[in-house]
Amino acid sequence: MAGLPHVKVMSRRQCCLCEEAKAVVATLSEQGMCSWETVDVDRDKALLVRYGMDVPVILVDDQPMFKHRVTAEELCSHLQHVQEEAA
Repeated sequence: MAGLPHVKVMSRRQCCLCEEAKAVVATLSEQGMCSWETVDVDRDKALLVRYGMDVPVILVDDQPMFKHRVTAEELCSHLQHVQEEAA
């Protein structure tokens, strides 16, 4: 059996949409759906150029899946699909 999907939330400081996305991902992680991390694009010039104000971006296993807003239902459905594909 493959490991859990890994989610990265590309974010910036003082970004309310980023905080909402992180809360959604944290909840699903607590439910055992994924592992996750936050990447502050302000700390890396290349990421800042790539994402700029266009955050949050949610990557699942390094593939961009959602931009700006994501609901728990949308992300849960996608994570379940990823796990089914890996099984």
